[in-house]
Amino acid sequence: MGGKQAVFGSGQPSREQQVGTLAALAVLVLALAGMFVDFAPAPALQGSHMAVIFLIVGVIETALLFAHASRKGRMGQLIDNGFLKFLFLLVAIPCMLGFVSWLIAIKTLPWGVTRVFGREVRESHVMETRYTRSRRACDYRLSGGPMEGAFPSYLCIREAFYHRHPNQQIEVVLTGRRTVLGFSIRHVYSQE
Repeated sequence: MGGKQAVFGSGQPSREQQVGTLAALAVLVLALAGMFVDFAPAPALQGSHMAVIFLIVGVIETALLFAHASRKGRMGQLIDNGFLKFLFLLVAIPCMLGFVSWLIAIKTLPWGVTRVFGREVRESHVMETRYTRSRRACDYRLSGGPMEGAFPSYLCIREAFYHRHPNQQIEVVLTGRRTVLGFSIRHVYSQE
């Protein structure tokens, strides 16, 4: 199996296959980057109104995907798998696409803009250290402050930092870059 076969699904991919595959990979990279950045969006970009907006975006994207599948004659394959599976896809796909769109539009792109064009800042905040055993995320966390309305609502900290201040509110200094889009956090320092 050649490289083109592995990436595009055929040895001689059409221009449409190449563009679609590369666009999907770009979206995947942007979404994954958004999951791992320490970024607190501006208050205007937080809240339940953003969830509703991006759910609507997910519904629109799903309608466009179904229209494309129908135009290509692939809609029958979705329906032939059973009505319940189709109904599940009809509910799950808008949620997933809305979340991925939110991740890119509210975290990844503003974080990138802030890292490039933001001004250096050093801010003091009262935040709380917490220990939460987690297989998927960090165990030692710092919550509150600028992360209060963000997703996730915590910063990962080192175990040693947590053990100096176990389960308590402390004043910390956050350094990074800030724009009107939010705050890209680079370092966390204890005030002590």
